[in-house]
Amino acid sequence: MRIQTVPLNEAEGHLLVHNIVNREGRKVVSKGTRLRSSHVAALRDVGVTVVDVAVLDPEDVHEDEAATRLAEAMATAHMATTRGVGGRVNLHTTVLGVLHVEAERLWALNQLPGITLATRPPYTVVRPEKGASQVATLKIIPYAVPERVLAEALALAPGLLDVRPLPARRVALLITGDPAAHGRLRQQFEPPMRARVERLGSQLLAVEAVPFAETAVAEAARRLLALNDMLIVVGQTSVMDEHDLIPRALRAAGATFALHGAPVEPGNLLALAYLPDGRPVLCAPGCARSPSHNVVDMVLPRLLTGERLGRREIAALGLGGLL
Repeated sequence: MRIQTVPLNEAEGHLLVHNIVNREGRKVVSKGTRLRSSHVAALRDVGVTVVDVAVLDPEDVHEDEAATRLAEAMATAHMATTRGVGGRVNLHTTVLGVLHVEAERLWALNQLPGITLATRPPYTVVRPEKGASQVATLKIIPYAVPERVLAEALALAPGLLDVRPLPARRVALLITGDPAAHGRLRQQFEPPMRARVERLGSQLLAVEAVPFAETAVAEAARRLLALNDMLIVVGQTSVMDEHDLIPRALRAAGATFALHGAPVEPGNLLALAYLPDGRPVLCAPGCARSPSHNVVDMVLPRLLTGERLGRREIAALGLGGLL
């Protein structure tokens, strides 16, 4: 693509580089317009004699075509794309789900000349509702990009973005603590946890309170996991060590304790365990009492999609983990 200043009578068929206005400041022809005879006549009427135009070379791809092709290559079965206008295409989710972004591919794509892709933060919960459905916006900066550059971008596109649907899971909440405090603990923990679970398309089907005793916790965990897809454990005290009472009880119930501690505040005392079939047990810290955004909101959606979070994934939460 070349930018040239040409006489108005030679401008037809080329792309106008800048907006042109009349003496009152009203736009006559917009930048990016492929000039036709009617545009040329309108410009001549306001006294224009020369214009700056973009002249596309044979190997150039117009901005709208390039954006459309690239967006379509990125979109999955759970995404829809808008029409290319001004070199921009937006991508939207069609399902309730969790956005995944391949950061290295995004970084490589955005280094290509003339191509930009901005996404929502990784692991954002997106839903097909106004104001919550857009997952990314793609913008071709110049009026055209060479086919070879577009080919490089297209090679990076598959798998760069993904929306993993949130299925309807059966979730149980186990509250531990002194029996005298069970009523208060239930009032503190159940409403915000129920709201979180239901907002993500699942159901909180069972809520049980037991004494803070290894045998009681193990028996309740075993019983609740027999009927549900996920267990959330909360209580009067958070897990303080991987050999604490709750981890011991979960091991007795058949779970493998995966990790304790997260680089997130609020939420440092998070712990995770898994059953042999992959079903998760989330030991939520005391901040789960609050409806405010905390570590539970960072991990719960991902667990509900079936993603298994280990030390590497939790460690990565430290970037932006000061909430």
